[in-house]
Amino acid sequence: MGEFATAGNVLDERLAAATGLLSHPDGAAQDKLTVTLPASVSRRGVLDGAFAILEALATAEGGLGLTALAGACGLAKTSSFRLAEQLVALGALQRVNNRYYIGARIGRIGESWQPNPVLRQAGQGPVRTLAAQSRAIASLRILHEDRLRPICTAAPHGRGYMPTPASREATGRTASGRVLYATKGQNDVGLPDCWTRLEWRRLRESIRDHHAVVVDQQDAFAGICCVSAPVWWPNGTCAGAVTVLMQAAKPAPNLRDLVVRAARSIGAGLR
Repeated sequence: MGEFATAGNVLDERLAAATGLLSHPDGAAQDKLTVTLPASVSRRGVLDGAFAILEALATAEGGLGLTALAGACGLAKTSSFRLAEQLVALGALQRVNNRYYIGARIGRIGESWQPNPVLRQAGQGPVRTLAAQSRAIASLRILHEDRLRPICTAAPHGRGYMPTPASREATGRTASGRVLYATKGQNDVGLPDCWTRLEWRRLRESIRDHHAVVVDQQDAFAGICCVSAPVWWPNGTCAGAVTVLMQAAKPAPNLRDLVVRAARSIGAGLR
């Protein structure tokens, strides 16, 4: 705890100098932020409090006022104010009309996040090749918190748009989502309701075939067809789903083989 308190004091001191005059939540002006944080923050640690604020605002699309922010973080108002203003000074938050929102700096940092750098390295080459051969958008994606997260994406002309499902049921209707949900485990717990349990079981039983693919013929988005196949780690668990997306009434006949070949190539790179 001693190290946390020392680091917090230094950070608080630097940020106090950077922020200058700030309005206190009670309306009084402060010459600078207090160097020593309140006990409620010191006990938790400066970083704990800062991340609590960031987590609270990450799910608040309309932002939060100081009172709501303090309640969401479990911090006193004064502590929330000091930490939030420090984060504003750093560009991690922005304050608009006395409401706090996630700032541009956190957005830039978030864009560089890689769910699995090893998988990305193995997938980039095969995904680019798949996009060139299929003349369509190709991607390698994983399921993270019931959302499809891209590991890498390629388009034949360098540009492409991949629609993002708005719900777990919509995710389950996509070819990628069906592959990833079907390979998660050996029971029906946590599966979207967009397919029956019998349909999920049949897919789970067939998905481990070396030539297995899932075809989405406009099931998720009108006018868009997808073909997806699982990529396997050496231990037999699913690493991700490699998918081709194209605007067409039905997928081209050769897409199945191209997707399976890309999935095997990525899997070989993971060994």
